Amino acid sequence: MKRILFVVSMLMVGLLNAQSKKEQIEILNKRVDSLNQVVSSERKINQDKSTKISELTNTITNLESSIKSLNSDLSKLSSELQQSKTESATKSQDLAKLQTLLKTKTDSLTLVHSELEKLKPAPKTTVTTTTNQVTQTGPYKSVKIGTQVWMTKNLDVSVFRNGDPIPEAKTKEEWEKAGVDGKPAWCLYDNDPKNGAKYGKLYNWYAVNDSRGLAPVGYHVPSDAEWTILTDFLGGQDAAGTKMKSKSGWAENGNGTNTSGFSGLPGGLRGYSGTFYDVGYYGGWWSSTEDVTYGAWYRSLYYGNGYVTRLSGSKLSGFSVRCLRD
Repeated sequence: MKRILFVVSMLMVGLLNAQSKKEQIEILNKRVDSLNQVVSSERKINQDKSTKISELTNTITNLESSIKSLNSDLSKLSSELQQSKTESATKSQDLAKLQTLLKTKTDSLTLVHSELEKLKPAPKTTVTTTTNQVTQTGPYKSVKIGTQVWMTKNLDVSVFRNGDPIPEAKTKEEWEKAGVDGKPAWCLYDNDPKNGAKYGKLYNWYAVNDSRGLAPVGYHVPSDAEWTILTDFLGGQDAAGTKMKSKSGWAENGNGTNTSGFSGLPGGLRGYSGTFYDVGYYGGWWSSTEDVTYGAWYRSLYYGNGYVTRLSGSKLSGFSVRCLRD
């Protein structure tokens, strides 16, 4: 616009200076031509600018649409990736937590049972002094208690009935792995042969439940119901313990009368993680009866009282085994 005004002003000056009409006309025609050229030039520039603006606007719109689409795809992929990582991490954490919890619970279960037994007062019962007759059947001594015939010592075998060896687990790692894998295992308390000679072996429940047979021919590992028959015959759980404990071998004068002839000794136990507990103070014996997926029933005696306690313990723990004649 400024250029147009400049041309007009120059045109007027030219008119004033013209010396004749002809010259004025010529000058005016020249100025008009010049003005037309300027106007045409300005239009072309404006059109070019408009075209470029339109092109740029379209380009920007297309770019914005592409960016929006890419951002959406990126957000979706990022969300899926994060979800995948979160699910994987969560599953790993849950598995680790469950494994830790299982280990903690199974290790502490037996200790809690022991503490509960410590809190029980000594029973006020009267026991008889009659000892059942012990007999020898093959290599095993046995005693008849009511209608049942029990071995008088804890089991001390390292092979199944069919001759297959039962793996020995000496280290904590070997013991724990056997339990986690659901494999049979045995050990001696503190891995000491002297304890084995006195108390027999400790077995996990997978050895008890193995189809190859843990008990010698003619015997079996008693069921939970068969343990109850024994304790009921001896006056119930509150009285049977004193009659079942041996006359010596229990810590702090916690001996029994052994009027049943069962001769129960405190062979201790081995926890899930492979730690040994309470030899001299505690004896536990497996039953063949499962309680829950990770547990089975067993019976225990404790130095501080005359009870027989029925408990459910982790299958990964190690207890003594006392066999019952078929």
